[in-house]
Parts: sequence; structure tokens; C-alpha cells
Amino acid sequence: METSFSYCDKDRAFFSSDERKWINKIRRLADKFPDRVTILAQPEDNDGCIYASLPVEAMKINLISGRKLSDEERAIAAERLKLARKTWKEV
Repeated sequence: METSFSYCDKDRAFFSSDERKWINKIRRLADKFPDRVTILAQPEDNDGCIYASLPVEAMKINLISGRKLSDEERAIAAERLKLARKTWKEV
């Protein structure tokens, strides 16, 4: 698996990836912002890699903070997850 993001100037960048999650994300962005995101090559025509031009501001890297839950908060979250799983299985 390989993903690459390269800046060509301060406003535009090129993005290439063969990872399914990034391919789907770039396609959604291109559908939502056709004037700002251009898919230059689809994976079907490019050995499984998507290649796109997009604004530099589209690339964002975040770290998830390690939030500590109390025992009560953990129990509430567990019940919420259990209910969601049950609901999902019924669908």
C-alpha cells in the first residue's frame, strides 16, 4: 500500500493512493467539490491507484487525544455500543 501527497505550490497539491479508504474519500471530495478536486486517473485505469489534484488545505493530519473515561462513562458507552450492535443485526 502506498499513499503520496505532494505540494506543487502553496495552493495546489497532487494526491496518489492505492488504499481503498483514500480512493473513496477522494471520490467523495470530487463529487462534492468538482471545481476544486480533479481526479486525473481512476484506479481502474492506473494500476489500482487514484491520482488527483486538490487544494493543499484538503490535507490535514490530526492526532486523536487519549481521553480517559470514568467507570460510569465506560459502562454507558458499552451499553450504547451493545444497543447499536443489536439494532444493526436486526436490519
